[in-house]
Amino acid sequence: MLDTWDVLEPAVARVWPKAPDNLSEAEFERLEAEVLVALRALETARGRAPSPGPDAADAVEEAAHAVAAAFEAYPPLDDLLVAEFDALTDGRERFGPDAPPPSWGTTTRSLLVPVLYATDRAPATGAGAAYGGERGPLSYGEALVNVPDDHRVGAVEKPRWWRLRFRTSPDRDTHLGEVTPLTAAGFAERARGRHLPGNGETPRSALVFVHGYNVSFADAAVRAAQIAYDLNFTGLPMLYSWPSKAAVTDYPADGNAARRAVPHFQEFLRHVLTDTGVDEVHLVAHSMGNRLVTDALADLDTTALPEGAGRLGQVVFTAPDVDAEVFRQLLPRIVHQARGCTLYASANDRALAVSSHLAEYPRAGQAGPGVVVAPGLDTVDVSELDTGLMGHSYVNDHRSVLSDLYGLLRHGHRPSERYGLVRVPHQDGAYWAFQP
Repeated sequence: MLDTWDVLEPAVARVWPKAPDNLSEAEFERLEAEVLVALRALETARGRAPSPGPDAADAVEEAAHAVAAAFEAYPPLDDLLVAEFDALTDGRERFGPDAPPPSWGTTTRSLLVPVLYATDRAPATGAGAAYGGERGPLSYGEALVNVPDDHRVGAVEKPRWWRLRFRTSPDRDTHLGEVTPLTAAGFAERARGRHLPGNGETPRSALVFVHGYNVSFADAAVRAAQIAYDLNFTGLPMLYSWPSKAAVTDYPADGNAARRAVPHFQEFLRHVLTDTGVDEVHLVAHSMGNRLVTDALADLDTTALPEGAGRLGQVVFTAPDVDAEVFRQLLPRIVHQARGCTLYASANDRALAVSSHLAEYPRAGQAGPGVVVAPGLDTVDVSELDTGLMGHSYVNDHRSVLSDLYGLLRHGHRPSERYGLVRVPHQDGAYWAFQP
């Protein structure tokens, strides 16, 4: 029976496009959440099935029946699912697992993640790109990002405004889809419309990602969506994209563009905090994007915004390409504004080593003897982790760092409460480090 259930997800994929036409919006949202959780559980159970045994078989059966049970409440769709399942099962019996008919196809399950964005990039003139690397006025919009779904995050639900999709394309890469420009008012209206009902205990939150040097608009949107997915973030994913030229040779130009973006970012942040109905905004900046964030926050006291405005939650500086001494000088004007400030640094960051050499002074994202330790800042040294050849993009792709961010952003855990960190004494206090 284990081999039979491998046609269940393709059967669901065939039926899924018909679901919105047969259900109310509320019914579709409920079915979508139940089906996603059940399919993730089925995928997890099938991953254990190659080691045969009654426990593995029972887990697959249970998960498969959960998928079917989600459809049973909606008879027309249930009939369609049974018919598609029977047809695919019959095809397997006739053709065998090694020679399935072309009509079987293969499906890739993905989530369509909406990312609200602001940018001071100029619109692109060529086909295939929404924004390029030239400077423009501050503008707003929404980008839809396809994120291939898997069971790494466990059998958990998704935010209700993420859409479940099935694609026949074998491409499993995260990629940018439709980009819709919005007015500032339209941006705020869309954000307000997506808030879960407040219960007085769970804050309505947004997660703003600010990218670094050599990053296109499309790549920035993809990274923002991927971080939200990996953290299973239940608030609003947002992006601020400044006009990086997305070329290795344009490092000086990118530095100037980041500085030029400061007043635009401040206007965007004021707008999010005062007009979108959020209670709390988390900021995650990477590399050169930290120049923009530190300069903006040092010159904007968000605690002085009108009554009823949102507040900064966690401000996370990842691999900041910022002069370490300048970073220390600006911190006192930043830390009092946020619920917490965290710095991730590494002694193995080759990109920052090059930047440090060019600037002739160390970067705030470099660990080692000069690691930045300051009041109100939780410094986390990731040097003991295998962070790849350049050691610079660990916030996007290293599971230990993402797990640490999960504890920080989802639960507000202090370093002492998060797994895998040890306290290291320092002349300026103490910092935290991942264990070897």
